[in-house]
Amino acid sequence: MSKFFSALSSTILLATSHQCYAQAISKDYQKACVREQVSEHQGLKGKAPTEDDFTAYCICQAEFVNKNATNSQINELVMDPKAKPQWLKTQESKAIKSCLTTDVKMST
Repeated sequence: MSKFFSALSSTILLATSHQCYAQAISKDYQKACVREQVSEHQGLKGKAPTEDDFTAYCICQAEFVNKNATNSQINELVMDPKAKPQWLKTQESKAIKSCLTTDVKMST
């Protein structure tokens, strides 16, 4: 019975630590995403894009990455938030397709 509770405690700890890391990278990641999107889209339309134009997309992208990254990948981003490893670039490419199709405003 003691082994069961020990295993259960470990599982709960791992699950909550992943969630904490996910939340920790989520806000910083979203802010960086918004800044990057505003910069990349300067001058493309007639008006200058604002942060509000990309907030929904960047929230979606951060959630996608959080959902699909492993614990070690999340830890890698927590340790170096400015890093852009290949796995992250791959996840972001997949997120583009997913996030743009979920928000009609973003895809027009």
